[in-house]
Amino acid sequence: MKRSFIAVPRPLVTTAIALITAFGMTPAGVTQSTCTVSAASGAPDATFNAAATQNGPGTGNEPSGSPGWTGADSTYSLLLANGNTAFFYSDSYIGQSPALGGDGTVTTNANGLRTRVPNCNPPLCNPATNVYRAHNSVVVRNPATGALTTKVGPNDAYGYSTSFFNPTNTVHFYWMGDSVVVQVDSAGTKKVWAFLLEFDSSWVYYGSAIAQLSLPNLTIDSITPLTNVPAGNTTNWGSSMWLDGGYGSYYLYIYGVNGSQPYIALTNPALGVSGIANTNNWFVANSSRGWVTGLNNAAPVIGGPSDTNNAGDKISNEYSVKKLTSSAGTTYLLVAEDTKPAFGTQTNIVFYSACSPQGPFSAKDVVYSTPETGAKTVPGMTSGQQLTGALLTYNPHAHPQFTSNGSLLVSYDLNSSNGADLVYADAYRPKFVRVPIAGLH
Repeated sequence: MKRSFIAVPRPLVTTAIALITAFGMTPAGVTQSTCTVSAASGAPDATFNAAATQNGPGTGNEPSGSPGWTGADSTYSLLLANGNTAFFYSDSYIGQSPALGGDGTVTTNANGLRTRVPNCNPPLCNPATNVYRAHNSVVVRNPATGALTTKVGPNDAYGYSTSFFNPTNTVHFYWMGDSVVVQVDSAGTKKVWAFLLEFDSSWVYYGSAIAQLSLPNLTIDSITPLTNVPAGNTTNWGSSMWLDGGYGSYYLYIYGVNGSQPYIALTNPALGVSGIANTNNWFVANSSRGWVTGLNNAAPVIGGPSDTNNAGDKISNEYSVKKLTSSAGTTYLLVAEDTKPAFGTQTNIVFYSACSPQGPFSAKDVVYSTPETGAKTVPGMTSGQQLTGALLTYNPHAHPQFTSNGSLLVSYDLNSSNGADLVYADAYRPKFVRVPIAGLH
């Protein structure tokens, strides 16, 4: 692979050298411990699964008088400075207050079947279904009360909530990437940096952007698209992020995905949003797991030909990398779904462990197999009822702020192979499991 050299600010070079020294990054051909966590099989988490079955404003944990989330995917989460957690969702169903015909409001019948009123009918939708209108939303959870507050964009001309984040191209939309809370000045000001991935209705990827949000209200300060991305480089940056260190010595790791394999970049948060959005200020991990400039020099951190533990592995487009402490010591834990099986048959949520953010990672450890994959029914259906398609599971994420009794909270998303089934709320929602990890704290 040809190595390109791009001029970068000296502070970033210094950061990279300091990081290599501090974290002991291993050159090619040198072996090291994998810091592999010892995990048991996961089990459903009743509390969080119940919290993700909201029927609309005023009917559960969301107050009346404002829009309320009733289903979505992605399910990224971020612990905020005030102790609340913000859940960042992609394509979202939103119930209005008061309810508006064809919105995301859910009704539960006597058998427990949760449905939405169709808003798309034949011949456009055949069978009829309910189509979401917001491509992203934010739901803030209060840990003391469990109360949920939904943040969306302004109502459209018909009174329905729109996406919270929007690109300048009005026919495109943003799906969510990961987010971090970062201190941006010596006065202690903290901001949220969230990745946004831009697509069109044909799911063509147009690049990523970084949103900066003010705390505590999560108002949008700015949305800055990535710049100096080489032509033809289609890595979806922002699938996961991890902020290491503290103010004055931060290291921001940005993970992406391309061809179902993860990649990693390193940059310096001291450069601010505009600085880190300029990919000339990034280092990437190459096939030797060394840090070099030039996005095209990035190599997969899992699944590449030099990956002796996991050559050929494929993972979900969304995943999590979190720094955990357990009996294995300090571990960078990558949580994903194994996507080597054929689409529609993927069931396994897997862990990969490493001592360094770019690996080498341990061989995958299957910690949960999703029982919904391939199912033709949802809760509440009676004999003779079934879905038009079959359920799919995808895009697991870790939520370490909810660690309890040595177990890690992990989410995954449900969807159906046929859009007609989205009239059923339990065919499109997050599910949660707890995975015990030895010595996790």
